[in-house]
Formats: sequence, structure tokens, C-alpha cells
Amino acid sequence: MSVRLIALALAASVWFLTAGGDGTGLSAQSKGTGGARGPTAGAAQARGDMPGQEPEDGDHPFLMTAERLDALAFAESNRLNWVPGEVLVRFKPGVSLAQGTRALSALRGPVNPREGRWIGDVLLLPTPGEDNPDRAAGILAQQPEVLWAQPNFIRRLHSGASDPGYGSQWHLDQINMPGAWDINPGGTGDVLVAVVDSGVTEVTRTSVFQLWTGTRFELVPIPYAVNPDIDQSRFATGRDFVLFSAGTPVLDMDGHGTHVAGTILQSTNNGTGFAGIAYNAKLLPVKVCAADWDWQLTISSRGIPGFWNRGGSCPDDAILAGIRYAADQGAKVINLSLGGDGESQAELEALRYAVGKGAFVAISAGNNYLDGNEPESPARYGRQIQGVMTVGAVGRSMTRAYYSNTSSGTEIAAPGGSVRDGGASGLVHQYGLNEDDYEFESVVKPRFDRYTTVSLQGTSMAAPHVAGVAALLYSQGVTNPAAIEAAIKKFAKDLGAAGVDNEYGAGLVDARATLRGLGVAR
Repeated sequence: MSVRLIALALAASVWFLTAGGDGTGLSAQSKGTGGARGPTAGAAQARGDMPGQEPEDGDHPFLMTAERLDALAFAESNRLNWVPGEVLVRFKPGVSLAQGTRALSALRGPVNPREGRWIGDVLLLPTPGEDNPDRAAGILAQQPEVLWAQPNFIRRLHSGASDPGYGSQWHLDQINMPGAWDINPGGTGDVLVAVVDSGVTEVTRTSVFQLWTGTRFELVPIPYAVNPDIDQSRFATGRDFVLFSAGTPVLDMDGHGTHVAGTILQSTNNGTGFAGIAYNAKLLPVKVCAADWDWQLTISSRGIPGFWNRGGSCPDDAILAGIRYAADQGAKVINLSLGGDGESQAELEALRYAVGKGAFVAISAGNNYLDGNEPESPARYGRQIQGVMTVGAVGRSMTRAYYSNTSSGTEIAAPGGSVRDGGASGLVHQYGLNEDDYEFESVVKPRFDRYTTVSLQGTSMAAPHVAGVAALLYSQGVTNPAAIEAAIKKFAKDLGAAGVDNEYGAGLVDARATLRGLGVAR
């Protein structure tokens, strides 16, 4: 793949120039994980044993190539659920470079295995001779050297309608947080929580980018700021897997990740904004989803006039890399408020990897109940892994939110908000980025440094309630992901039909009852 990525942006955004690029994972043989600046020397040597390689450090600070941007633009314009011309492949143990290359030769057109990129044991591979990844994956899956192959699916964030009006945090009362804080006031700072999402801004600074402003290109200073309701000392160094390379600060240009993080661990009792559940925990921001403004910066810096306006996306390869990175950095809780169509063996294995490293994972069930209610991934894998929970949404009246998926395997319910259940006051409120500053339909020079009340609904908002409770449990000494799941289920408030059901799973998460039930009440 070309590494001549966005030369104009390199000149325009000076503060990114110091960052080096690396890959998003290691080869199957290395059985390890690279640090923030890249893989180990042993891993680099191991890459010669299997197809694929990672970029050299210092190639460029941007992850997005021109070819890949074109593919994603095509996918978004046509509402595809996969990246054209890309597949994810896992070879069987012991397969050599020659054997792997032979398997790839079954594809139509030239396939250069060394243009691939490793994400753990999984190879992200471009297939220039075959744009349809379903067809390419089907061909590869039939090769004796291949364990499995699949499209590089595109996931999307699970948030819905928003309203900037102020409202009380009914959702924390609904899960008995005041009583839970009497038992465990905000958890402890040694619990690392990863928000794998659109990012959470971790620096306060102004950067200059070339932007199309409607009639011409301009060099536009864009200010960014850390959420004043999350103390910067509680941030662990994050990672961007979708837009900029390792070493560059994580920036949220959507607001979704910021809202999700707020519910989990926003500061409490500080006279600012709103409350978070595990307000002493530490935050690891992991960016795997790109919003309109992420893409706009990219196309403008390439000198392409016009506006992106195709919506955001979360490629599977970024999600896999983000999950593995979070687990390898020592995250004890991981939140995934995203999903989409299509079964993904790659996602299933990444979740198992995270749990194997000691991380509990909360996943939003999906918002597509009125749009076919088809199972979504990665939510469908919650019931297959102890320590991973699929979270459905309820509204203020403790009934299933009208959008909340019931076929993905909901295991627990949590407040997600519903405009149909209390209007604007029935949404989930947090302190987040001021949407008026970056509304893509009306703003041409955005800013991401001002915060205000942000009210959203969605299973995206439900999952972080469970992640926050999991962080409290971990700080209380319940460190096994399966045990955390079992405790949350055992002490949930039963809703709907008696017992476990597809609307509410085991019921509504009850933070106080869970902590008390474990014998830690005081």
C-alpha cells in the first residue's frame, strides 16, 4: 500500500510531525504485543516467517492511505458493511511464508502478502483483484493453509437522537448508584478502564489543518481540550488506530467516546458537570471510530475540495487492534459501544484474548429493533464468553427502550434513555463536547474545546453503566471477568418475563445490590 499519505496535512499539522508510525499488531509467530512506539526486534524478525509486514517507524504519522480512504468513501456512500478490497485472514498454526503465499495466490489478480498488516495472529490483507470481500474470503477459507477468512467489517456507534437541554441523571438513581457509593465511593485509581470508541481527547492544544471551507482551502487553527470533568491525571496514554499513527494524541471529533467515558468515570463531587460511576478509576482512550470531521481533515489535507458528509465508521481491523491494545496495556474493563451486521471470527477471538488477559468487556446490544432486529456483532458473542456481557437499554420507566435489539443475546439491561419515555428528560445526560461547535451540516471551522450538557439515547449509553459497575467490583477485589459477570447477573433486578429473557437478559443492573450481595456492605 502507498505510504505517501496526505502530504499537505503533514505540512499543515505541525505538532503531529514528531510522531512515528507503526503497525497495529504483531505476526502470528511473535506471540507478543508492541509497545506504544512499535514492535520488538524479535517480533520484527518473526515477521519473515509469515506473509505480511508492518510499516517502519517514522514512515508517516497518519494511518489512512489514499487507497483506503477511497474504499471507505465508497463503502459509506453505498452503505456497505465492509471495506471493499480488504479481508482478514488467519492461517493455521505452522503455516510457512511459502505456504501462506500459495494460499493467497488462489485470489484473482496480484496479491502481495507483504502489503498486509498483522493484528495479533490476524492478517489484514488488500485484495486489489477482488473488491468483493465476501467472495475473496470464501475463496481463501477453502485453502488448506487458512484457518478462517472474513471481510473487514465496518461497525458503527450505537447512539441515537440528542438534545442539549439540561436534565437530572435519573439513570444513576435507577441502578442504585447513591447506595453503591456508600459501599464503594468511586472505586480506586489502580483500575484501568478502556473506552474503545471515537476517542476521548487527552490533550489541550490548538492544531492547524488545511480545510475546505466551501469555496477554497484555508489553514484553520482547531482548538482541542480535555474534558474539565475528568482530571487529566486520570488519563493513561491512549492510542489512535483509525486516523493517526502511534505517538499522536487521541482526539475525539465526534463526542460519542467522551459521553461514554463520562458515564463510566467522570469526576464526581467536584462542582463541575455530571457524575460518573467509577469516578476514581483511570481512563485509557482508544480511538477505533472515525467521524465526519476525521474524514474531512483527511480529504482536505489531500487537496480534495468538498465535504465528506458520509457519516462515521469503525473498521474491524481498528476494533481488533484496539481491543488487543487495551488488554495488553492492562485494562481491567473494556467498553465497546459499537456494532453492525455480519459474523466476525476476528472479533470473537479478540474478545477471548481480552478476557484471557483479565479484562471484563461490556458491549452494546444494538439500536436496530425497528430496522429488522437482526443480531449484531460483536454483541452476539457476549453469551459465548464468560466475562463479556451484551447490554440492552431501558428507559426511565424501566421498560425496554424502543430501539434496543433483542436478538443479539442481551444478558443484562441498563439505562440507555428514550425520547419516547420522558422526552428530553428521559435521555442519558453527561458533560460532553458542545455539538454546536462541530455540527457538520452547518460548521466549516470546527472547535473541540468547549463542553456542555449532552443528552443521548442508545445501547451505547447503556453499556457504560455496566462497565462502570464492573470497575467498582474490580476495585473491591472481584478480579475474575467471569466472576464479575456472574455477580452482575445474580443481583440484577428482574424485568419483563420472569427469569432470563431476550429483552432484559437477567434484568436491570443493580450496583448496590451487587456490592451488598458480595458481602462488602458497610
